[in-house]
Amino acid sequence: MKKLFLTAAFLGLGVFGFAQTAPGRKADFEQKKAERLQKMKQELNLSDAQVAQIKALHEQKAAERKQEMVAKKEDRMKMMKDNEAEMQKILTPDQYKKFQELKAKKMAERREHLKNKKAVQTAVVK
Repeated sequence: MKKLFLTAAFLGLGVFGFAQTAPGRKADFEQKKAERLQKMKQELNLSDAQVAQIKALHEQKAAERKQEMVAKKEDRMKMMKDNEAEMQKILTPDQYKKFQELKAKKMAERREHLKNKKAVQTAVVK
């Protein structure tokens, strides 16, 4: 019984410890990025000009990745619209209406699930 209690206590402390790092993730990421760049500067004996060029390269690549993500999202949206059009051709108007209702219900359930999941995560952080 004592071991079970101690195990639960350590797990609880571990969860709270990890949860505390979540809110400032963007700031932490920027700080780590700057630290890695500084470490690279020291290890490779880079000049300030080289560091600036590397930083610009990283920012350029990040922007390219962001554009790719937007393009992929647009492709997914187009595929979804095409699928909807095909479903509308196949189904009768009543079936299509019911299909839309079922889809909306599933979407609402997913949103509720994510909302509950987020509420649990923020409760753990506090």
